[in-house]
Amino acid sequence: MASFDEFLANINIENNHSTIMVLNTIRDQSRFNSFGPKKNKLRPLDSIPKMQRELMSTEDLDKSRNLDISKDILEIEEEYKLKELKELVIKNNYPIENLVGHKGRKRTWSKALHKTSEWGLNTFMVGINKDKTHPLNGQMDVLLMIQDFM
Repeated sequence: MASFDEFLANINIENNHSTIMVLNTIRDQSRFNSFGPKKNKLRPLDSIPKMQRELMSTEDLDKSRNLDISKDILEIEEEYKLKELKELVIKNNYPIENLVGHKGRKRTWSKALHKTSEWGLNTFMVGINKDKTHPLNGQMDVLLMIQDFM
């Protein structure tokens, strides 16, 4: 720490701009220093207490809202309205009892729709194997080609 103090003593005080730049660089490179701890990394919005959310800037709130959310889910949110999302999720036989989150929010329903899209081929294969009269029953090579296509 003594070398840092000597360094600060040797900086020309008259040139304030360069001094501020040097100090900002030092602060950004160290975890703890005389300026205090570095700014905390963003966390998902659900894990941030309400009081802390009220103190956060709108930029940080927007970033933490979309943290750990895949682009597919964000695209689904933009593409559909809430009513359409609910209809699609119900149509895809997603168990609404297992729905995690607030049911009045678009993000909850878009996550559920994204999960049902992952089930698609498996549901198709189970339906084919269940129905013994289906033309694709036992045609594993055709089913694998369909899987590769998807």
